[in-house]
Amino acid sequence: MRNKYKVYVLILLLAVIMVLLRHPNVVSASTSGITSDGTLTVDGQPFFPFGFYEVAWSPIPWNTNNYTVESDVETFTRVTNIKGVRLKIREANMAQDYFGIVEIEVNDGAGPNQATTATASATSLNSDPNHSPAELNDGRLTNDYASAYHPNLPEYVTLTWGSGKSFDKVTLKAWLCYTIAPSYYDVEVSVDGLTGWTKVASSDKMPAGKLSMDMNQLAADGFNFMHASADTGNGFNSSFVDDAGVKGIKLMPENINTIVKYDFLTQWKDKSGLLGWSICDDCDPYNNPSTVQSYKDAVRAIDPNHITYGAGVHYTYEPGYNVGSYVNILDAMGREMYPIGSSIPMNTVYAATKDTVDAYRVVGKPVFGIIQTFSWHSISPVGNPDPVLGRAPDPSELRNMTYQSLAAGAKGIIFFPYYFSPTHTMIPSDLYTETKAMVPEINALKPALMLGQRTEVATGNPDLRVTYWEYGGKVYVIAVNTSYDSVVNIPYYQPGGPGTTSAINASIPLPAGYQNAVVKSMFTRLPSTLSIGVNGKLSGTVGAEQVQVYELTPVGTSISLVTGKTLGSLQNGFTGEAGFNFTTANAARTVASLGRFFVSGNNGSHTVSLYKESDKSLVASCTVNMAMGTADEWGFKYCTLPAPVTLMANTAYDLVASETSGGDQYYHDDTTVTLGTGTPNFAIFKWNGSWYYDSTTSHSFGPVNLLYKDSSMLTGKTLGSVLNGFTGEVGFNFTTASAARTVTSLGRFFVNGNSGSHTLSLYKESDKSIVASCTVNMATGTADGLGFKYCTLSTPVPLLANTVYDLVASETSGGDQYYHDDTTVTLGTGTPNFAIFKWNGSWYYDSTTSHSFGPVNLLYY
Repeated sequence: MRNKYKVYVLILLLAVIMVLLRHPNVVSASTSGITSDGTLTVDGQPFFPFGFYEVAWSPIPWNTNNYTVESDVETFTRVTNIKGVRLKIREANMAQDYFGIVEIEVNDGAGPNQATTATASATSLNSDPNHSPAELNDGRLTNDYASAYHPNLPEYVTLTWGSGKSFDKVTLKAWLCYTIAPSYYDVEVSVDGLTGWTKVASSDKMPAGKLSMDMNQLAADGFNFMHASADTGNGFNSSFVDDAGVKGIKLMPENINTIVKYDFLTQWKDKSGLLGWSICDDCDPYNNPSTVQSYKDAVRAIDPNHITYGAGVHYTYEPGYNVGSYVNILDAMGREMYPIGSSIPMNTVYAATKDTVDAYRVVGKPVFGIIQTFSWHSISPVGNPDPVLGRAPDPSELRNMTYQSLAAGAKGIIFFPYYFSPTHTMIPSDLYTETKAMVPEINALKPALMLGQRTEVATGNPDLRVTYWEYGGKVYVIAVNTSYDSVVNIPYYQPGGPGTTSAINASIPLPAGYQNAVVKSMFTRLPSTLSIGVNGKLSGTVGAEQVQVYELTPVGTSISLVTGKTLGSLQNGFTGEAGFNFTTANAARTVASLGRFFVSGNNGSHTVSLYKESDKSLVASCTVNMAMGTADEWGFKYCTLPAPVTLMANTAYDLVASETSGGDQYYHDDTTVTLGTGTPNFAIFKWNGSWYYDSTTSHSFGPVNLLYKDSSMLTGKTLGSVLNGFTGEVGFNFTTASAARTVTSLGRFFVNGNSGSHTLSLYKESDKSIVASCTVNMATGTADGLGFKYCTLSTPVPLLANTVYDLVASETSGGDQYYHDDTTVTLGTGTPNFAIFKWNGSWYYDSTTSHSFGPVNLLYY
């Protein structure tokens, strides 16, 4: 038995090794989905697609423009028992306002031309009988079929037979190719010659390997997404999907007909390179919603684990089918708007994206901005004969449109180039360079774009678009001026015409707690002319076509209510709200965030609520997504309140999180918590509208938590010269304002390279009695927005109103550098008096007000 067992184990190990050897680069399957707040996820984690459409076609490469007959040959998998074949003419060279075809041939391998036995017809007829559809298959190369003048493309030319035929090749022959020949068409077949037309080939051929080369280039340049036509003839096959997964590119295959016909759904649904399925490009106005629903149903029947996507061009208020027609069908919608080189103003990118975002946000679905990177003249020289007026965007316009889309709420960006790929010479290299420059910018912004609380700011000027996101204790601001300051290379019918306004004044209101925030321009290549004024608003001017992006960090720090915990047993068999009841200490506190403990594997959203115990009134509420962000040192993930709220002193509150039976796990009421201030009473839960209380103190379900927001005494500083040649205590002397405050933390300014520990002390000036003291380690933690690192007092201490105090830090000669007394400080409340230092037991005072060594700081409430 033992030997037999060993043989079985050996066989199993060999089998595993063989699998690994045969598939060295295959990455495990992934899934995509949408969170309740409309964020796209991959494997439960937020994903912001940033990449390109790769339209898998280009104009037929005709070579002459005379009466030399040229041929375009389309081969495909052999079809049998077919009574009809037609060419869907999608684009054509029409310098004379019509298109022409000399001959159509249909062959089965090397067999004879079967087209000559068919009956020819066309949807567009020329008034000249010498150019009728009969010329399409008469076997002669001396005459041609011609469409009507100004045909409404797409038009169809059709061959039908009385009996079924088999074939695998169609040839289109043309002359005067630059003037009247088709430039793009599909080959479709029908079993009965009347209905059920199916595309089997297209003139949209790519050079061998081009699609793969472009995907590899996108991956190398930091993009993460590609939307391409699903056509094995262009190299979009299983190996390509596998390679994309290895390279970190997520694919959105397009063309529902080929996806279904060639069973790509089954072949690709378990591949890591797949993001979802594009089931209707230009959904409106061509696709009946019921048809799109049938496409989605067909996809879902085989692959329920990836999103469906479509793109649209019409506002929700426009008649007929528009982007809003598919809001309850598609999982994600792309909004197209291509204004450059047309009569449409550039600022409509924001309006169009916002219109779509507003419609899809209601049902919790994301919208992707589709950004123009092509020239209208290059794709349709007949309709747009002027290469200047029909031009492509310049890099400034491309950047402007991208950030307009982000400001409007897009949760993905896809550049649309028509014939473009990174290695395609038809698109200016400066446009691709600009898209690459935005890769690190999107990477820096995408957590806030996906997870932050977004607020659109009413500027009163349709050319100035401002949006900010609150995320991770910071605010991120995008300001976009869509007006032009020059007519150079700008079509005269672009917004406003010649002499359009240049700089626009901005005065941007900020959320509570950010009126004294530290403002940092996020990207050095972008201009930064805004700052926070005395009115607490982000103010200044935004120049013509400018994009400005800022990160705002509030001064002060967040203090956790829960400072310790002992976790109990796990459960997830309850639907309701669960947490604990606590009583605040003897001082009011300001709450900025609410949190729920993160258990490994949690990926749902939970509403965390704070109630006043006495009357069960709701004090504050927000929703935390456990699939996003990182837990803090205590193990909690938080949501930021729309506005901070104040908790009354010596008052009981209920802090609870929503839970769902069978959903995320959380810890049972055998969990205990310790609070930094206040008293933990007992675990509580709410079920079917009633509240239930445990009898054991200090216990909690969840557990749950909240963050107090303490204010910084310093709100500004101007740093002087550095030194480190003194041993003693240095800082400054200040007088409090007319209200008492409670101090929670003391801080010292962090100078780059500091690594020592410093004792911070607060003395009462009148008698030099020590009020509070703690030690900060400059080698650990992160400085706040003003640049300070803090130590937390073991017990908060009160500051008396209208009282003078000394705040100092210990320094050692030759140790950490700090700033000299030529440094000035500004306080939010109270008065900065003068710099002070203590040496050999004696105190010394500078004579100039508002100066400080260090500088030093404290946090209070």
